[in-house]
Amino acid sequence: MPPSMRRDAETNLRRVLGAAAEVFAAEGLGATLADVARHAGVGVGTVYRRFANKDDLIYEVYQAKIRETEQQARQASEADDAWAAFVRLFKQSIRDLAADKGLCELTTGGFTQSLGWARGTPPARLAALLRENQEAMGVHLVKLVQRAKQAGELREDFDAGDMMVLSAAVQATIAFGGSEYPQVSQRTLGFILDGLRPAGASSLPAPPLTEDDLARLRHRL
Repeated sequence: MPPSMRRDAETNLRRVLGAAAEVFAAEGLGATLADVARHAGVGVGTVYRRFANKDDLIYEVYQAKIRETEQQARQASEADDAWAAFVRLFKQSIRDLAADKGLCELTTGGFTQSLGWARGTPPARLAALLRENQEAMGVHLVKLVQRAKQAGELREDFDAGDMMVLSAAVQATIAFGGSEYPQVSQRTLGFILDGLRPAGASSLPAPPLTEDDLARLRHRL
């Protein structure tokens, strides 16, 4: 923030960003700037003075979180124990996405569903952020999966793209059990992780999804 920014403007900006993070996490990216302003206790004009459109606000709220996921994936891909790193990353990703509906929509919903709220200005920064994230995550996850297989800890027919599918399955059980029955998702995750080990693995009836398949699924979410 520029030094010349008035103290009240700085306070309002922090309030808007905090409110946006809470609103998007709870309601998803369909929430409006008016919703954010109401939650922040400011007028909607205050939001528009700082953010010309919702794409810009989404970028500011989620840029650091998205870069953090890349860092987590990179660290996992370089860890000494590839299987332990795989499990940690898988669990962390599930927790993060289940706790933040907006982050889940942004990273798994595809560009067409996550962008397009800008009026008069193309969402170039947000689109570039998501594109770079998908590319970086793809590199790190492929490396992590290959290392876990080489260590004999992960079944050979597992594909890096399967992580998104299995993550979505566990997130569904989190929603199904709710906070009252956390054991539902815990048991589901345990069954899935056991099924990923090579010992006793049976042949699967279908191949993994291709990148085009995953892209089409993202657009449907």
